[in-house]
Amino acid sequence: MIRTGLIFLLSLFISLQSFALTVRVKERRGSPQIHVDGKPIPPRFFWGSMNSGHIGAKTEWTTHSFEFLPGDVKGTGTLHFRFSQVPGDIWLADVRIQDTKTGEDILTSGSFATAEGFKKTWSQWPTGDANTVGKVDVTGGTVHVTLKKPANGAWPDFHLHSNTALSFVAGQTYRCSFRAKATPVQDLRVSLYSVAGGTWNFIGGPPGAFLNQVALARDAGVNLVSFSAPNCWTSPEKPIDWTSLDSLCRKIIEVNPKVLLVPRVGADAPDWWLKQHPESRMVYDGNKVVNHSCVSDRTYRIDVCAHLERLCRHLTEAFPDHFAGIHPCGQNTGEWFYQDSWRRPVSGYDPATKNAFRQWLKTRGDSQADTAEPPTADERRAHPNGLLRDPAREARLIDFARFQQQEMAEHVMAMAAACRKGTDGQKLVVFFYGYLFEFAPLQCGAPISGHYALSSVLKSRDIDILCSPISYTDREWLGTAPSMTAAESVRLAGILWLNEDDSRTYLDPRKQEHVQEGGLVNLEQTQQVMLRNTAQAALRGFGTWWMDLPAQGWFNDAHIWEEIIRLHDVDAAMAKRRRPFTPDIAAIIGEDSMCHLPGGSAVFARPLIYEGRAALGRSGAPYGQYLLDDVIAGKVPARLQVFLSAWALTPDERAALISKRSRNTTCVWCYAPGYLYPDRADVAGIKEVTGFEARMVTPATTEVMPTGFGRKLGLVTPWGPKESIQPLFSVAATPDDTLATYCDGSPAVALRRSDKGLDVFVGVPRLTPELVRALAKLAGVHLFTDGKATVWATDKYLSLQVHEEGPLVIDTGRKGKIVDALDGQPVGSGPKLTLMFKQGETRVLKY
Repeated sequence: MIRTGLIFLLSLFISLQSFALTVRVKERRGSPQIHVDGKPIPPRFFWGSMNSGHIGAKTEWTTHSFEFLPGDVKGTGTLHFRFSQVPGDIWLADVRIQDTKTGEDILTSGSFATAEGFKKTWSQWPTGDANTVGKVDVTGGTVHVTLKKPANGAWPDFHLHSNTALSFVAGQTYRCSFRAKATPVQDLRVSLYSVAGGTWNFIGGPPGAFLNQVALARDAGVNLVSFSAPNCWTSPEKPIDWTSLDSLCRKIIEVNPKVLLVPRVGADAPDWWLKQHPESRMVYDGNKVVNHSCVSDRTYRIDVCAHLERLCRHLTEAFPDHFAGIHPCGQNTGEWFYQDSWRRPVSGYDPATKNAFRQWLKTRGDSQADTAEPPTADERRAHPNGLLRDPAREARLIDFARFQQQEMAEHVMAMAAACRKGTDGQKLVVFFYGYLFEFAPLQCGAPISGHYALSSVLKSRDIDILCSPISYTDREWLGTAPSMTAAESVRLAGILWLNEDDSRTYLDPRKQEHVQEGGLVNLEQTQQVMLRNTAQAALRGFGTWWMDLPAQGWFNDAHIWEEIIRLHDVDAAMAKRRRPFTPDIAAIIGEDSMCHLPGGSAVFARPLIYEGRAALGRSGAPYGQYLLDDVIAGKVPARLQVFLSAWALTPDERAALISKRSRNTTCVWCYAPGYLYPDRADVAGIKEVTGFEARMVTPATTEVMPTGFGRKLGLVTPWGPKESIQPLFSVAATPDDTLATYCDGSPAVALRRSDKGLDVFVGVPRLTPELVRALAKLAGVHLFTDGKATVWATDKYLSLQVHEEGPLVIDTGRKGKIVDALDGQPVGSGPKLTLMFKQGETRVLKY
């Protein structure tokens, strides 16, 4: 009887597992797509997080209150008051938190009434010199906050917070009440959090916009929802309490019973763990210890992987019909680049990193591995041999840069494997990684980030989706919204690339930051940009999530979601296309070349690699982004191949670039192609790769001037960095083959023809739309327009955002009917037609 019962329970467990939701990325005709129980769905998400709504403080005293159900909180609760980014005065009084049944005060009564009571219960943040905006006084039984505009224009997250000491009982309802007034009137944000393991979990506040935006996404046919969620990683002495996570998931499910949940969880070590393992903390500039876990620490890696597996297992069992995937985040802004990469201090001086570096060297046969030390911070920031590392003189610096990339990649892959195991291989595994084009501006050099081992990560079978925000350059209203990565190489690896679209919609209330980040001023601009960005994603085969980044309701307007609805037919068509997006222009980046960038290299790397995407996106033709590895493997058929970073090449790579090159391919060689061998820097390497006889030059400026030949091709104005950059190169070329020269008259941009095709040397480290358009014409690339527009095209679909009002000539390259792909209405016939556009207008055509 007992045996029969056990067999029944086992069969029931297996049966339940078989009916659990399966959500994975699978390839379909060369395009990775999200499949739910084997059926493809559009990869469109909403991303948000629970937060408080706004409370309006008027010029007269008003009383405010809200009720909340926080769950079980034992001494980890805190109440926060946040303010608008508006200079003025705010007065607060009579703040109370009470049990609604018993009337018991949970927060110390009268804490806003006296200076002594305030000091015992409250603090302000930030403190010291970091607080550039707020002053707090307690007078007349009230708290008086004075806000002033920061001198540098950057508002810190100034707020008041109670001590982290509040306790609440599960199942009990509580009420927070207070009085407020302000001059001028402004919005307040009042929130309660439970702080666990360094994570602030929202537990109460006035109703916010999150769940309403989940409903708007639902009504637009978007069931995939990603959201900030507690990771519930507590010390092993305590049982794991999943209550906060489960409660959040249930609230979302109540709004959308068909929702597919992809929680974003923190994967940095919590404070309690770091206290137990102080040696695992990151160390900067040789001796500055930071309370952040080091990815090279193997104990941390083992423990975080174990917890992620437990977390995934719990969600799989608790929400079998709704849990669709997991997105672990950590390090800088949760995006798995080394903490504080954008700043001057550099990390890597903790014991774990040193030991891992020695082991890495040992596996490569380095005879000095046992005593090797990480290069000093000053060495890493310096560039004594010019803006490219010299392998003969700076080998250890190059080694350490390569090591840091691999360490971060292996950490990401280890966590991915744990998530895959915890979900029994049935759910999406999502990670930030691979911002290859985005980190060229880092002041200490791009490899400080740790993101230049994408080729290794792409070999993982445990990752479904890699993602990043849309680039922070050229994302504004009249921009091109570039991708941060070699997105088409990600697709070739069978992994879905996803753009995190955190465009600052017209609903962003942060005035100064909104302007600084290219925010959109009205609903029309917001609709134009969201259509532009999402149409690009559809045509390139990307996923997207529309992200309410600060949880302030950026997408809390049904009119914005109409753009997703309008694109349904396009998404459906792209899911069935016969071949993936394969453009005629390829922007190519070599990861190992990027590992040769020292501190200070941003002076040329930023205009060439980071800003180069804006030029490519305005050429009149679509472009793709690829790893150099895929070109060497013969996987990139583009007619025009722009090698943005191919200065460090092995002998095998040099040979492959020649042997795998297709006939009639135009290769554009930027800056210093082939200059660096594994053991030396040698100008002769440029000829080996490009065929051009090269020499080093030292003009006073790197700016170049078009020649007569260049002007005939459409190059009109000078371009390039005005600084003097070293090393810098010129090539031997006749006047008839020279498009631009340096100020000393030496060729800076030149052509060379051979039986393999056309080679173009571009010594100046900057591209322009005019240059890309001219080279595209020489390469035989079809241009859809010569006008100022953002263009993406594939499989007879064309997306355009026009940057100037007026008529635009469009060339589809083929005869036939042209219709509006969003409403099916005819607009004309090809190959050429002229359409009138408003400035910023986005249209999607089918031809």
